[in-house]
Amino acid sequence: MDLISILATVILVTTIGTTVAGVGAYAAFKLRDKRRPKAKRAGDATTAREITEPVFLKPYVPKLPGQTPQLPTEQ
Repeated sequence: MDLISILATVILVTTIGTTVAGVGAYAAFKLRDKRRPKAKRAGDATTAREITEPVFLKPYVPKLPGQTPQLPTEQ
C-alpha cells in the first residue's frame, strides 16, 4: 500500500470510531436522563430551607460603621 491509501484508511477508521463514540455518548445521556429523580413531595423529610441552604459556604455579612458584625448561627 502506498502512503495515500494508508492515510485514507486511518481517516476512515477515525471517522467511524468518532461516530460510534458519539452515538454511544448520546445513548448514555438518554439513559441517564430517564433515571432522573422525581420532584420532592410536600410530606418528605427535607424542607425547602434545607434544599436552598448553602452546604459549604457561609454568607459574608459586611460590618457597617458603628455596628458589630453578626456571624450566622450554626445549626
